Amino acid sequence: MGVARVLTSQGVKPTGLVGHVVAWTMPLLFRSLYGKVARMLDLQPEDDVLDVACGSGVFLQKYAAQAHRIAGLDHSEVQIRLARQRHRARIDAGTAEIVQGDSAALPWEDNSFSAVTCNCLGCFAEPLRSLKEMNRVLRPSGRVVLSVDFYPDDETAQKAGQKWGLPTWTAAGLRKLMDDAGLSQISVARDKAVVFAKAIRE
Repeated sequence: MGVARVLTSQGVKPTGLVGHVVAWTMPLLFRSLYGKVARMLDLQPEDDVLDVACGSGVFLQKYAAQAHRIAGLDHSEVQIRLARQRHRARIDAGTAEIVQGDSAALPWEDNSFSAVTCNCLGCFAEPLRSLKEMNRVLRPSGRVVLSVDFYPDDETAQKAGQKWGLPTWTAAGLRKLMDDAGLSQISVARDKAVVFAKAIRE
């Protein structure tokens, strides 16, 4: 397996010693992306927020600290351990929940959150099923914001996606995926090699 595929595997699901290094460096790489997602979500003090593929919990700490309740889910034991350490005070206070699990089977009831975000749709085995789950746990009028790397209409980004073995979606393809998941009022914007999408649950 090439170096790119090894790093991709660790980026998708950090494990072991290398995984700890990857888990600590990923938020540095995604810092500007997190900021754009946060502006699109426009989180308020009354929000209950879920971050799917939350990693080590940096987005929730930096951009959802004011929210009424936060929750994160990731399938990496390394990431969950770091996220729980980062949010220990809120977990102990009962206003945060960090769960190891599957994005295609979210462990929350229907209508649990007013806002959902995900910065790793391309990491999921069943992206549509995962999006349907995000829609399910959203309350009516709740919003979801996604960011997707490697915009395929850009030749450089397309080559990068192929190199790293990650799926890509055009803006139209991402809009259709969200529509198929039952979301509405979908807006999609491109920023270099990243596509950002926002939608509402009616």
